Amino acid sequence: MRLLPVLAISIASLTLVGCSTTTPQAIPTSSAVEQAPAFASDEEALAAAQAAYAEYLAVSDQIARDGGANPERLEKVVDKELLNSELSTLSMFADQGIYLQGQSNFDSAHLQGSTSNEVTLYLCLDTSNAQLIDAQGEIKSVAQTRFPMVVTFNVL
Repeated sequence: MRLLPVLAISIASLTLVGCSTTTPQAIPTSSAVEQAPAFASDEEALAAAQAAYAEYLAVSDQIARDGGANPERLEKVVDKELLNSELSTLSMFADQGIYLQGQSNFDSAHLQGSTSNEVTLYLCLDTSNAQLIDAQGEIKSVAQTRFPMVVTFNVL
């Protein structure tokens, strides 16, 4: 099955994950209807979600390295809601002559849960090997390089 990242950052997630190697506990939710998982095991769901997020980062980083050019390349890896947000950011890159040097990574990925429709991960986005360069060739300083996130993927 192919996964599609649909939610990038949840502000509340910053206190949930903390970018540590400790496995977080699943958060129970109430549901009127139980759904069968889309994957045979949690390991399979985790691996598929990690692969989908890695693909998203690769596409997103390449567009940023290209200065925001041809952002429609993201259409194959994100839903419409996230695409609109990403297009706004990437158009700013193009307008201001900003581009990415290096690449983003992630680690500390833990499965939060999966259903027949989606898979949710806790992970830590690591931008320590990525720098934003402005139109004058200067590195734009960023105070934080690790970002705890909750990322949800639609199962297609």
